[in-house]
Amino acid sequence: MTRSGLASILWRTLAAALAVAALPGALVVSCAGDPLAASGGGSRASASHAMGRWTPLAPHDTCTKEFHDTFYVIGPDGKKYPTWHAPEEVDPSTGQPCRFGHDHGLDPRNSALWPDLQRHFAFDANRDGVLDSTELAASGIPFGYVSEQLEGTATPRPEEHTGYKIAFANGVARTRLVNGAPQPIDLECDLFAAYNQGASSADAFASNLFSVIYAVDCNRGAARSQYPVKLIVSAMAVYGAPGSFTIDVVNGAPVLQNAGATPQPPTSPAGGSELGRQIPARSRVFANVFVASGQLSDYGAGLTERWETFIRLRRADGTELATLAPAFAVYNPARYFDGGLARTIDLCYSGLDAAGNLVSDPLRAGSIVRQARGGPCAVLAPAGPGTPIGQRLAFDAPAPQQFNACRRAAFFGADVVRNAAGPAIWYTDAFGANARTVTFARSLRQFVAVADTGSIVLAEARADLPQCGSNFVHAPN
Repeated sequence: MTRSGLASILWRTLAAALAVAALPGALVVSCAGDPLAASGGGSRASASHAMGRWTPLAPHDTCTKEFHDTFYVIGPDGKKYPTWHAPEEVDPSTGQPCRFGHDHGLDPRNSALWPDLQRHFAFDANRDGVLDSTELAASGIPFGYVSEQLEGTATPRPEEHTGYKIAFANGVARTRLVNGAPQPIDLECDLFAAYNQGASSADAFASNLFSVIYAVDCNRGAARSQYPVKLIVSAMAVYGAPGSFTIDVVNGAPVLQNAGATPQPPTSPAGGSELGRQIPARSRVFANVFVASGQLSDYGAGLTERWETFIRLRRADGTELATLAPAFAVYNPARYFDGGLARTIDLCYSGLDAAGNLVSDPLRAGSIVRQARGGPCAVLAPAGPGTPIGQRLAFDAPAPQQFNACRRAAFFGADVVRNAAGPAIWYTDAFGANARTVTFARSLRQFVAVADTGSIVLAEARADLPQCGSNFVHAPN
């Protein structure tokens, strides 16, 4: 990715390369927008299915769809993919700032792993076996690259554009688990994840497939020789069972809730031993958010989503090259489950009467004995359930402390590598299976260090996503 000032250079330099490669168009890429595309002369490269899936929501979003679609990179297959942008940008066609209404997390160019990621996902446009500066400048994090490999198969999985997030942390000190207890170890790792986790719609109640790009480089500290892990892995992760989700964990086992809906796709594979998608449902939400007078709501316990998965890279015979255990949390989702899709903001305008019945009519607010108190609801709805209907915020209205899924974190678990014989480059299908040393149709390139982690098990590390950086971000996000 490059800033818009490099766009014309990219255009001129890539033109010759593309003539050799016989591609259908010019590849002009910019994290700050593609001015050539905005002026009608944009790239003619083939668009992936992930391109063009976002449409502005009036009147909140003031950026155009056309401007949004100028934020793209060229993936390893030569196709255009949407990529990171800030929630607010300056449209070069007008010279004025505008708002997209959603965010994608942290700017990946600030990750210590950025050069490796650029090279890993770059497209060799002239097929000379060398990635030159213009090909690298056109590379970045391709949102939808994993799901593209499932198009035309029995398990197609289009993803919500606003669900793509990026989290990373540089130079994280790790700890080692010994008999389940953390112990110091002289090891620092750079961590990166680009993942899809929509937290506004009903999709995740039933659907269990969401893409992950996961990268780790443990490259500093005396323990590096014991844990020489470096990975860049792309996969369609499976989070629990299709058609249901986790509402609680009892004795380490997930308690499932039937979503009452069909997963997308209906042919989604079953989950394994992972926790899967833990999503707030009515019982947990009401028990923690609706409290008596003199108490404060526990929004964290009531509303936090945490999704856990295992990503396994396996050879055709089933032996594993690597096993990864990422998890992703969102602390202020716009939805919870109440027999179907329920809006979190409505908790601020509701409560329970003495009989435990839900009351949302402002004319009956006096009968409420338990309601949301303190925290975001105190800011969003000072009058609580007594707020007139016409003055209540909609779930997709931008507002400070709104339930807009801006507060998130990524977790990096105990990555296990069993690749002592090498090589470092493998190709798998979208689910991490059938690993081979040569590319094949719909395969994804994986980097796995030539190493064996032995008996070392690292404790979980965390990378936080701060607030979205714009007061105009809103659900869906």
